[in-house]
Amino acid sequence: MPLPLARSWATLALAALAAASAPAQERTQNPAQTTARTGPLFDELARMDQALFDAAFVRCDAAGFRALFTEDAEFYHDRTGAAVGEAARSMRSCPRDQGVSRRLVPGSLEVYPMQGYGAIQIGRHVFTRQGEPGAEEAKFVHLWKQEQGSWRLARVLSFDHRPAAAAGKSE
Repeated sequence: MPLPLARSWATLALAALAAASAPAQERTQNPAQTTARTGPLFDELARMDQALFDAAFVRCDAAGFRALFTEDAEFYHDRTGAAVGEAARSMRSCPRDQGVSRRLVPGSLEVYPMQGYGAIQIGRHVFTRQGEPGAEEAKFVHLWKQEQGSWRLARVLSFDHRPAAAAGKSE
């Protein structure tokens, strides 16, 4: 892996681990962000999660999907590898057309502010394919950057893809 990608991967992974392990009072930099699961920042990033997956899985809106990413976006997937820049921002196909749907696991979404940059969002989601038994669950880490008042996705980690417990009933 080229050094800049490896450095980005390591930085994002360490930031996510630090945010997830820090006590609530230490990780909260915004007084309105009372926990990783409540507050205005959480609500705003939950809406961005919905917009991202609505563009990709419901509307199959390639232009809308692309607009949600930074120019230098990086996407790391445990099964398909790394994609950078235009490759990370482009939809290769419409999951809906293959019968694939995505559902955020209730209660799994967490948001942590990142001073001077944006926020880290972590969670789990379940993917199902129409007409096929079972489901697949995965974890994700999104690094959102706030640019000119808008949220844009800069880094994505998608990992731990595995069969979902009880056909997608994780919680």
